[in-house]
Amino acid sequence: MDVREIETQKTWEALADRVMAPLPQRWLYGDAAERVGREVKRFCVFDGDMPVALAQVVMRPMFGLRTSLITRGPLFFDLDTATRTNALRGLRRALPKGVKLASPEERLKRLSLSAPPEIAELDLTPSLSGLRAQMNGKWRNGLKKAEATRLKVARLEATPAALMPLLQAEKDRQAAGKYRALPPEFTLALQEVAPRSLRLFTASDAHMLFVVHGNTATYQIGHSGPEGRASNAHNLILWDAMQRLKAEGVMRLDLGTLDTAKAPDLARFKLRSGATARRLAPAALI
Repeated sequence: MDVREIETQKTWEALADRVMAPLPQRWLYGDAAERVGREVKRFCVFDGDMPVALAQVVMRPMFGLRTSLITRGPLFFDLDTATRTNALRGLRRALPKGVKLASPEERLKRLSLSAPPEIAELDLTPSLSGLRAQMNGKWRNGLKKAEATRLKVARLEATPAALMPLLQAEKDRQAAGKYRALPPEFTLALQEVAPRSLRLFTASDAHMLFVVHGNTATYQIGHSGPEGRASNAHNLILWDAMQRLKAEGVMRLDLGTLDTAKAPDLARFKLRSGATARRLAPAALI
């Protein structure tokens, strides 16, 4: 196994598209991490000329130790268990000394250090009629209600000023302990390094922010005021976003984690949109 550091965005993103990489394994995520003071390295493990595993690593001090963290990775091109084991061994040797953690898509044969998170994903490859058909009936009725009003979805330029009300609402929710997610400051870092990758949509007093990364995209933040909630504006925005992202060539939309304990309404909203729940692997030492 040959572990190579990938130094160009074009090469990395071509590899990332092949495995439909999530946001934490995309180039712009690493750029944003560097913007907030982290060290980032990007590795691909090859078997001859064939890529086997992809891993973007963010390094930070934790409990006085240098920690290398691979979030939502490594991503494997080959499903063979022996090949994966050898790839992990190669990655472990390539990483600097210190704690080496991974929270991969699929379970590794390692001691688990956390509970396995669950996410919601929307497959955007079916036809538009197919996407509507797979929505839960209640969700689809909410969408029809919003469509019957004069509400229109507008796309705004995702400038820092336009993002600020949404980020402040997100900060308030996280401070209230309603759920845990990336801090709003990281979204600003994403805006600084890749403003053209952000998609900010609004209808009434509701907003939703998405990040496009190659052939996949991520729902980042959303907020709605009383008018938006009464008119099901988020149903309308998400449906509009699904159509626009599909037209851009996005094949999968990551709606983020599901927390049925702290945010049951949000979890239901995501799943009823037609998304599929998928349990990821827990964090583990590699």
